[in-house]
Amino acid sequence: MAALSRWSASRVAYLASAVLSAAGLPLSIYLISPSNLPQFCEIGNTFSCESVIQSEYSRFMGIPLAAFGAMWFVVALALSIAALAELRVGLLLVSWSVLGVLGAFALLYIEVFLIGSICLLCTIAHAIGGGVFAVALLAYLWS
Repeated sequence: MAALSRWSASRVAYLASAVLSAAGLPLSIYLISPSNLPQFCEIGNTFSCESVIQSEYSRFMGIPLAAFGAMWFVVALALSIAALAELRVGLLLVSWSVLGVLGAFALLYIEVFLIGSICLLCTIAHAIGGGVFAVALLAYLWS
């Protein structure tokens, strides 16, 4: 019975990882070339999506960083689905998620200390990535 519960818990966690990845993907795609940013994105100088998205730090080799975020969510979604299909990719998903969390911390550092402004939509994407990491780690530990 305990084995069945652990197996079921890991499947639920992998499903949560897939759902979070699927939720983060359209947000990252939107951030590649946003139009009509929501009003809550522009709250003075401290919170400004436009300042972050238009900054010199928003691209790497000419590619918007949000495009890398979208690619990250695609891979996380694929790995989550593979894990749901009982392929042994749990550790790979956890490793991929660690890279995402490290990237999110690096981007947060850039926002706070180099740009001096925080993009709330970017922060939501980072939080979703952190959620993917959390549930992927739980799923791996429970499997």
